[in-house]
Amino acid sequence: MPAYLLAFDDAQSVEQNLVTRVLDESAALAREPEFLLHAELRDLVPYHSVLMALAQGKSSPAQLAKSTGIDVRGLNYHLNTLVELGYVQRRYPVSEAEPSTRSVRYALDDSLLRFWFRFVFPHQSVLRLLGPERGFAEVVRPELDAYFGRCFERLCRESLPLLYLGEGIRAPFIVGEYWGADVQVDVVGVRQDNWTDLGECKWGDVSSLPALAAELDEKVRRYPNARNATIGRRLFMRKSPAKAGPRLPGLRVHTLQDLYGLETGA
Repeated sequence: MPAYLLAFDDAQSVEQNLVTRVLDESAALAREPEFLLHAELRDLVPYHSVLMALAQGKSSPAQLAKSTGIDVRGLNYHLNTLVELGYVQRRYPVSEAEPSTRSVRYALDDSLLRFWFRFVFPHQSVLRLLGPERGFAEVVRPELDAYFGRCFERLCRESLPLLYLGEGIRAPFIVGEYWGADVQVDVVGVRQDNWTDLGECKWGDVSSLPALAAELDEKVRRYPNARNATIGRRLFMRKSPAKAGPRLPGLRVHTLQDLYGLETGA
């Protein structure tokens, strides 16, 4: 567990922790990202630009170059440095094929930096003017659901190995996501027992389970399955729809509560 997570109070809600532990200028975590970066890096300006672009969801080198205005050579240098420090993760689409280096994407892997560069760094003057409570209400809360949606996708990918453990799967596997010219799959598990799991994540309310399953089915058709593996379908959602509807064969459904209840095996 990162040391800064110990500063959070389990007795408080997520909102209360963000207000009192991150947005309050006198809080321990309010300046922690700056201290972390100052300890490791010299010229922070380009790194701030890269980290803010990553926190806003930019992931490909082309998107990052356009957002930051940094040339390709400089961008690669800054990204490689952040990867070596463990703050940024280099990702490739997961399938049975060997990924091309041109398909690389980057993700801000540190949870505190991801929140801070998404909500705090770009709005420091406004947050200082409004104060932590109003700042949360006016700057953070309107975008929090979209932010949690991306966090939920990460949680689902991290939970798939634990689901395999609970299901008695012992075949070697790799877990990640997949992106191509015409398809994006949130969760992919490629197993060596000729089975591949494809999953769709939904943080917002689900009004129709069959409709969401149909979206996943379309992605299954577009996913490159050159080895003709059996495809397992999984839906991940914050909570089950109010009307469950008919059971859909061959589909595993996992709620946030299910994922929190997974055994770690430790």
